[in-house]
Amino acid sequence: MIQVTIRFVDGSLQEFTETKEFLLRLSELKEQGYEGKGLIDRLITDDWGAPPVFVEIKGSEIDLQIPYS
Repeated sequence: MIQVTIRFVDGSLQEFTETKEFLLRLSELKEQGYEGKGLIDRLITDDWGAPPVFVEIKGSEIDLQIPYS
């Protein structure tokens, strides 16, 4: 199970879990050259109220922090 935490500029956060397919999609997008804001927008959404500061992705196979810039 993959734990995703999104920290927003207004100080709030959102947490949810994902499956390993999420990591496959992440790898595909990174291979296509996406990073930072573009990667997060493609992987999760581009429809934010308050924009994220960063996204943390943690699991047994990954411990990653992606800045939203």
